[in-house]
Amino acid sequence: MAVHKATHSNPLAQLHPNHQFKAEILEILHHLNRGYGVALAALDKLEIKDRCRAKARPHPKNGLRIFTAACLGEFHARTKALQAEANRDLLRLMAAHEDQYAEHSGARRR
Repeated sequence: MAVHKATHSNPLAQLHPNHQFKAEILEILHHLNRGYGVALAALDKLEIKDRCRAKARPHPKNGLRIFTAACLGEFHARTKALQAEANRDLLRLMAAHEDQYAEHSGARRR
């Protein structure tokens, strides 16, 4: 027979909030943006590698590029746009949360 245990929240955790939470969130956003930078650098490397290969083999059959500049440029632009949109939206959500927290803290002080 199953035993049901009552779960209680930890009152100490409520009294001592995680003071590093904001720093941790910002660090995660830093990692996210670093990841976008890695992706953009990889697209640049693909373009350079493909261009060098095509120049090294000028024969029409062997000198064809695998990726067109337009294709890689489009991926580059889409990646940068996604990065900008993610930053904008995530930072807006964080700002809204900070506004609510400031209002709540202000009401608590009064």
